[in-house]
This record gives sequence, structure tokens and C-alpha cells, in this order.
Amino acid sequence: MKHLARDLYQLPLAPREAVNAYLVGDVLVDCGYPMNWKRLHSELGGSRPKAHALTHAHADHAGNSKRLREEDGLEVWVGERDRDCLVSGQPEPGAIPVGRDILSRYMRFPGLEPDRLLKAGDEIGSGFVVIDTPGHSPGHVSFWREEDRSLICGDVFFNMNMLTTAPGLHQPPGVFT
Repeated sequence: MKHLARDLYQLPLAPREAVNAYLVGDVLVDCGYPMNWKRLHSELGGSRPKAHALTHAHADHAGNSKRLREEDGLEVWVGERDRDCLVSGQPEPGAIPVGRDILSRYMRFPGLEPDRLLKAGDEIGSGFVVIDTPGHSPGHVSFWREEDRSLICGDVFFNMNMLTTAPGLHQPPGVFT
């Protein structure tokens, strides 16, 4: 777990920080793929979040959401326009002409009904407020804290090039949007 700011920690779940979760006070933001379960708990250490907020309902962010509710008793919160994707566990892969079936299988995760639907202006804790940032998914949200200008923005940007893995900020590829 890497300390970023007051009550804000990054939990890298994959090499080169390709998949991340964040601990905001007692709220876990995102949770990685199902295969990241052990790493997620290892990164959390002794921390015991009370709730789980999603930036959006894609497998690399919501893959462990159902298990977090069932095994750790966490409420699950998601942007109101991503509710249907969270329930079905099957996000829409976007307008791609080739590989749609393969991408659809890759994007699946265990679906569940959210406990809370997030909308712009809602607070999630430690001074973070929900802002709507649709595009990568219909209900994509980000979490902003004015006092120290901290932003958790999910997949509004990627922190590396998806083809070369070179570090840097990039928009997500169109096939994932």
C-alpha cells in the first residue's frame, strides 16, 4: 500500500500498476479482477474497509465486488448509469467490428445488485465527492477532494500505453469505451 495523501492509499494489484485499487479512509475504491483477490487482501494488510465504491462496472474494477460483499460484508456503491452492468456482470464492449465475442467474455465478472447508486455531488468519505465522468462507461464516476486536489479517476486516463506498456497518461483505447 502506497500513501498518496491524507486518508488516501494506492493498492497496486498488477505489475506496472496496470490495475489499481484505492483506500479512501474506510472506503475501498475499485477491486481488480477476480484473480487479484489475494493481492487485494495482501495490500489491504490490517485495514478493514466498511464500504466499496466503484469508478465503473468493468471486470478490472468490479471483479471482486460480489466477493467483497459476501466474504467481507462490504456495501457496494456504483454510478447510477452503471447499475445494469454491475447487476449483469456483462458490460457492453463498445462498437468494435472484430473480436466482440472474445472481448465480451474477457469483460465478464460476477454480477450483483448495488447497495447504493452514486450521483454527482454525493460524498464517499474523507472529503471525496462524486463527479460524473461518463465515456469509458455510461456511469463512470470519479472521486474529487478539493482541499488537496486529489482525484481518483478510474479509466478516464490509463497510466501506460496498452501496446508498449510505456508509462504516461493515455486515453483508454476505443475498444474498451
